[in-house]
Amino acid sequence: MARQLLDLIIEGGWIVDGSGAPRRRADLGVAGARIAAIGDLASSPAARRVDASGKIVAPGFIDVHGHDDLMFVEKPGLEWKTSQGITTVVVGNCGVSGAPAPLPGNTAAALALLGETPLFADMAAYFEALESQRPMINVAALVGHANLRLAAMRDPAAQPTQAEQRAMERMLEAALDAGAVGFSTGLAYEPGGSARPPELAGLARVAAARGALHTSHIRNEGDAVEAAVDEVLAVGRETGCATVLSHHKCMMPRNWGKSAVTLASIDRARAGGVRVALDIYPYPGSSTILIPERAELIDIRITWSTPHPECAGRNLEDIAREWGCGKTEAARRLCPAGAIYFAMDENEVRRIFQHECCMVGSDGLPNDAHPHPRLWGSFTRVLGRYVREAQLMSLEAAVARMTALPASVFGLQGRGRLEEGAWADVAVFDADTVQDRATWESPTLPSVGVELVLVNGSPVFSAGPGRVRPGRVRPGRVLRRAAA
Repeated sequence: MARQLLDLIIEGGWIVDGSGAPRRRADLGVAGARIAAIGDLASSPAARRVDASGKIVAPGFIDVHGHDDLMFVEKPGLEWKTSQGITTVVVGNCGVSGAPAPLPGNTAAALALLGETPLFADMAAYFEALESQRPMINVAALVGHANLRLAAMRDPAAQPTQAEQRAMERMLEAALDAGAVGFSTGLAYEPGGSARPPELAGLARVAAARGALHTSHIRNEGDAVEAAVDEVLAVGRETGCATVLSHHKCMMPRNWGKSAVTLASIDRARAGGVRVALDIYPYPGSSTILIPERAELIDIRITWSTPHPECAGRNLEDIAREWGCGKTEAARRLCPAGAIYFAMDENEVRRIFQHECCMVGSDGLPNDAHPHPRLWGSFTRVLGRYVREAQLMSLEAAVARMTALPASVFGLQGRGRLEEGAWADVAVFDADTVQDRATWESPTLPSVGVELVLVNGSPVFSAGPGRVRPGRVRPGRVLRRAAA
């Protein structure tokens, strides 16, 4: 019997399969969109062969915290993802998502994180739009709690009436039935910050009933971070809803070290049966909309400004000095705007990353004029700085945090592992040279060391001469959650 003709064989590399198991020397064969074989494929026929000698062949990375919701429409190339080996992104984080659209007259400052495209009526319409134009990489979506409030409540800053609460729950049900993997809250922003535990528990019960999950930008990441973590854990404990703490951090020097308490709380919740995970981005600065009330507390760099676009990339202190005013007044003049806040401890970020249920999420903001470098460098920074240089964990363990663990947490079947029959999402990189290059001053410099990236068997990024070149067809898919 003739052997199957494979479309591509990646030969001679070190297979790091995503499970955390030690690497092994083997070839990987792709047929169509799937992995067809792993082993000695020297005698197997193939349309193309790629030499990966000395390189790591790993599952494509899963970015569990993206804000690329509208970028699939506006900037569909997604080079900031493919160049660092990302083959799947979870969008709809921090309570804001591409759907549902607000009622007329309702809006929220955090929606500016997403882009300029009008929001979609519902998640089904959002998925239909993505599928009609084909995404470059795979996308799974959360429905934003702020969107639910804006779409169901005449006054989204108030407490919901019984009818409004039920309307939000029905919208969430519809989004989950359409394929959303869960819902997200942004309790540090309005209107999400107005929500109280009964509202959150009602939504979490809807998600839990469908095997979906709740991710949360918690209410406070500074002085009240311990209570804010406990609030979200309590929702999971009460409802049985799986929970993810987004970009976990402890901000401001007086709170550095509190992760010892918050991680212990997470461990107690997990020991008690609550399904909890968390994610980080590997940087000591955060980024979101510009909040004038924070202006005097920490160093701030402006990422975009509607009234003063010329200020993107500049420090708030320098702007205030030039304008002859205080930093708070300068921040008010700049709004609406975005900012980077330098208020985190690098050592604490690294300590949090070593927690066994911690994943990686870029939290990148591609709509920013001068974005945080995490957009272009989060995953390669982990591999270069956290693994190779700091040796926080083995390469195999780090890859598992970026592949199999998020696939399990978000219910993405057939993703996150290199095994026969799995979807052929693959990243080939040089463990000795892989590195982020994006900096605070030059935040859009692409990484180095990633050589080839496949999404569903098709190349979307290639760095070396003679590699398989990306085609014109975008091979990504909308991923629906498989209930755990």
